[in-house]
Amino acid sequence: AGKTTTAAHYAQEQRQAYTGGVFIINSRQSASVYHSLLKHIARLVISRDARNVVRSLQETKDDFLDLIAERRNVLLIYDSADDLEVIQDLLPSPNARVHVIVTTRCTDHRLMEEGSVIRLPSLDVDAAVRAFLSWSGKGNDTSRIDASELQAVRRIVNDVTVKALPLAIRRIATYTKETSLKYIQVSERLTSGKKPLRYSPQSLA
Repeated sequence: AGKTTTAAHYAQEQRQAYTGGVFIINSRQSASVYHSLLKHIARLVISRDARNVVRSLQETKDDFLDLIAERRNVLLIYDSADDLEVIQDLLPSPNARVHVIVTTRCTDHRLMEEGSVIRLPSLDVDAAVRAFLSWSGKGNDTSRIDASELQAVRRIVNDVTVKALPLAIRRIATYTKETSLKYIQVSERLTSGKKPLRYSPQSLA
């Protein structure tokens, strides 16, 4: 459902607010977490000796969280964390000045601390259409939109990769505005399986 792309798009749009940095951690497995954290530590530390220290996985996690604790307005994105236990001890304390996004297929959120999961509700179709029109620069008055284009917008917000989720709608609407594509063209791209927007996690690291 474009979880990584949606998270990266949010980070791209809100990057100025995260003055402490945006850090994307590949969380597919412990090894990928380890290598991602090592790269971030290398960016954050000044001393060359500190960069070259050989660390265990747990030491790497501890060092990373210590470095993050020294900053404010930080965004951490734990990407593809389908096994939430892999990142269980990488969640910052509740009083940390850090926002966290976890992209996962896991539906058992009991592994996360109580209160740490934010469920994103979908919009009803009419509200989703108005939001899309507004974010794509057309205003939210549906009476001014050609019937065929309006039908295309309805297909877009009902698409399986969008599912009327506000952040996904904004992602596609921003792409539409930036490319000046017609709504019908965007709908056709979604239907054909082409992802209309893609951000590389490395581009935000």
